[in-house]
Amino acid sequence: MEESIAMARTLSAAGFTTVCCTPHLIKGAYENSATAIRERTAQLQKLLSAESISLRLIPGAEYYLDEYLPELLSDPLPLGDTQLLLIEIPNHTPPEFVKETCYRIKGNGFTPLIAHPERCTLLQTEQQETGRQSLWGSLFNSKQNTQNSKLKTQNSELLSYLQDIGCKFQGNLGSFAGYYGERVRRKAEEFLATGIYTHFGSDLHSVQQSEILSYSQHLPLEILPRTQG
Repeated sequence: MEESIAMARTLSAAGFTTVCCTPHLIKGAYENSATAIRERTAQLQKLLSAESISLRLIPGAEYYLDEYLPELLSDPLPLGDTQLLLIEIPNHTPPEFVKETCYRIKGNGFTPLIAHPERCTLLQTEQQETGRQSLWGSLFNSKQNTQNSKLKTQNSELLSYLQDIGCKFQGNLGSFAGYYGERVRRKAEEFLATGIYTHFGSDLHSVQQSEILSYSQHLPLEILPRTQG
């Protein structure tokens, strides 16, 4: 609880007013339940009020897309009053299973919000560029880009399918900050340039990562801050 309160102070000081608390739900590792998450979130909210920290907490979860996910979704925990379910796709998951599971989630009235797609190798894209202009140059100089450079991105078949059925995609601030390495940073920039992201999240796991919050100032969409603690 001490670390949670410290994180809340940091987020509040950075200007955030509402935070989605999204602990992992992974069978055998992080065996949380929707009921327990709601209870703990309410408990923390009372402590924040007692500490005069103006931060509204929303219970949520980051669901691990594996064979145990359908069982967990018998009592789903969407983000606040939305129908969004935050889903993490492991790199080793068969693409057909990802498709089937996300399709079933949509059929049950919820929308998968795919966490950090830039870190998922199953969702990689193929990029071809001609001319000398850089990717970021193409973002801010579209007229010049039309004349001097052409950028073509070929989505993976799985990524295209998830887009087609209406899934949403959440980029992590840490990815843009290079927290997960240069390859992920470049992929995040590419996804931003091609308009794949619909949301962004802090994905804070500790107070020590709070420096990444400054990257929220450079992104064009509303930030959906969320923590794993």
